[in-house]
Amino acid sequence: MRQPDRALAVEPPVTAIDVQPGAAGRASLRVIAVWEAVKGALVVLAAGIAVKLLHTDVDHAIDLIVDHFHLDPAGHTSRIFMQAADHLTDTRLVLIAAGALAYAVLRFVEAYGLWFQKRWGWLLGIASAALYLPLEIVEIFRHFTSISVGLFLINVLIIILLWLNRTRHQVSA
Repeated sequence: MRQPDRALAVEPPVTAIDVQPGAAGRASLRVIAVWEAVKGALVVLAAGIAVKLLHTDVDHAIDLIVDHFHLDPAGHTSRIFMQAADHLTDTRLVLIAAGALAYAVLRFVEAYGLWFQKRWGWLLGIASAALYLPLEIVEIFRHFTSISVGLFLINVLIIILLWLNRTRHQVSA
């Protein structure tokens, strides 16, 4: 018995297509996602410390920090902590903690979008990394340090990796 001829399924023309990232592309997106999640977690930790300072003696907390890191109590770094404590109010601490929480949520959302290869995650990643470039360039010209150059290069690398691993939705014509 002869089977009927089956017509080959023809895909409709596709515009604005780019290949999905391969294994290396997925790995780089996930590394960037983890990096963003770690930044968010560190900021949540810092916000938690700031909130904890609301109910403690700030001078005592600074003394503990100075002792823990074996800083000279009369040194420059210790004076910076003391000056910051003098200008610290409960309202400022709450605002700092709220801003840190908003920043952390943004980092976690970006990490989720990159991990699961969402187009909005890619766009958010490029935008957030590019947003810092002008500030980092200014910082490099003001205070040329290996840290300022390193942060600039990390953000440039993130932008390059995200651009190379971009995915676009297939739109049928």
